[in-house]
Amino acid sequence: MESETPETAGEYLRTSRESIGLTREEVSLITKIRSQYIEAIENGDFSLFSSPQLLKGYVRLLAKTVKADDKKAVTLLEAEAGENFKNKQIEDIVGKRFKEKMQESEIFKKRILVIVSTGIFIIILLYTIIKVYKYIQTAPRINITLPFQSPIKSLVSREHPPVNAKPVKSQETIKKQKLKTSYAAILKGRVIKRTWVAVKIDGGSTKTAMLYAGDKEVWKARKRIRIKIGNAGGIILNYNGKDIGKPGSEKQVVTLNFPPGHNSSGKQAGNMVNK
Repeated sequence: MESETPETAGEYLRTSRESIGLTREEVSLITKIRSQYIEAIENGDFSLFSSPQLLKGYVRLLAKTVKADDKKAVTLLEAEAGENFKNKQIEDIVGKRFKEKMQESEIFKKRILVIVSTGIFIIILLYTIIKVYKYIQTAPRINITLPFQSPIKSLVSREHPPVNAKPVKSQETIKKQKLKTSYAAILKGRVIKRTWVAVKIDGGSTKTAMLYAGDKEVWKARKRIRIKIGNAGGIILNYNGKDIGKPGSEKQVVTLNFPPGHNSSGKQAGNMVNK
């Protein structure tokens, strides 16, 4: 009778990954680890890794991503990978390079911090100068009637406000300002089973995340939202205050577009696109 526990770290990670329905490419997208490295670890090929510390770090990150026990994965790794790093001068080759890179990174960070701090100070200073200048220009004028000043001139000054007084905003202007802050699409998701999502808002960059039961997410867009869901039966959606329920069945991958309309590929937005 075969044991249910994988014999190697690679088998353990692969089994965990497949159990939650993720491909190597999707794990690579989440962890930023190259797909070829993930495949090598799952196949027990450690020849691509010169440093045990680097390999262990990858294994821990992969285990956490696929919801496996990272300590168990590292224990399995150490049991099978010992000979792969025998007689390698890790400290001399990798360690020194790593320290040099870290030192260069710290210097670079300090320079960036100084530049950013200086920029912020200049911006605050300019903003303060502009505000003071505007206040001086729009400050109400004080009219003093001297004994020899004509009362007619004093009366005219009271009836006519200063030329630089701020105009009262019209109702149309206020409505336009409110429209600028409104959203065309508000999508809410209530997670009931673990799933991953990839969201693209207003044509920006795609952001991916792993969501778990009990999580609640809100995505807002001024123009459109495109969302890809890895487990369509694990999330309940609400679009612009209207419940639309689950977008599909469990382990089904769907792509949705909001608001309703036609996207660039000619498909009806808001409809499921199985992938």
